[in-house]
Amino acid sequence: MRKIKLISYITFLVGFIFFSCKKETKIIYQTQQADSAYLSITNASPSISNLLFYVDNHFIPLPDSPFSFGTTTFHTYINAGNQINPTILNLPYIKIPAGYRQLSFNSVSPDGAFSMTSYFKLGVNYSIFIADTVAHGQAQCVLLQDNIGVTDSTHGLIRFINLSPDSPPMDLYAFIDAGMTGYKVFSNCGYLPNDNNSVVNAQSFSTIDAAPYYFIATETGTNNIILEGGLIINGKSVVTIYAKGFVAGTGENAVGVGVISYQQK
Repeated sequence: MRKIKLISYITFLVGFIFFSCKKETKIIYQTQQADSAYLSITNASPSISNLLFYVDNHFIPLPDSPFSFGTTTFHTYINAGNQINPTILNLPYIKIPAGYRQLSFNSVSPDGAFSMTSYFKLGVNYSIFIADTVAHGQAQCVLLQDNIGVTDSTHGLIRFINLSPDSPPMDLYAFIDAGMTGYKVFSNCGYLPNDNNSVVNAQSFSTIDAAPYYFIATETGTNNIILEGGLIINGKSVVTIYAKGFVAGTGENAVGVGVISYQQK
């Protein structure tokens, strides 16, 4: 049985509060610039550790640039409408101009570059996940439009994305309080760059009861465990869990898990 590194994320996440109501998020976005769309960038490629980001060939300096393997952009949004107690949210979205944009990534070591062009709608959330192709060493990016629903104090929202190039499709099971009885949360999650159905499904988040969980990802239709580990889902939280690295990899390139929080108080 392969233990994943998700447990190490829990040490960080146990005291990390994800609370933030949808109303607060809408207030932040209603004060956006007139030409803004929102983009989250995650580097899930173990072969590229120092990516630089460009929009329409203009370099965009980011606080955590260059992007190393397993990192995601974050930005602080402040609504100063209430000057005494302004709303502050840390979200994994940066602002980019709405409309047709070319997004480019460059890496010096190893040497490489790749880009994509897409139309970005005003005020809409998007996520880019950078991943290896099945042929190790090549990189490409997958763009998702994030459809985030509304939660309450007893529920969170999650999605599971397979970005492990050599893994089979996965099913994800959730066990509340690490109990003996679990249930299937996601089915047949294929490697995202090669699976259009998984791309479509990954653009939406699913509702889940707020609770501590033990998650197990298995090869679809079997009991073969690929990943497992614990994670606390808080009320009103929005979380992406993604598989990264290689099932056949070792060390830092071995299969593991990334966790992204989309709202916090």
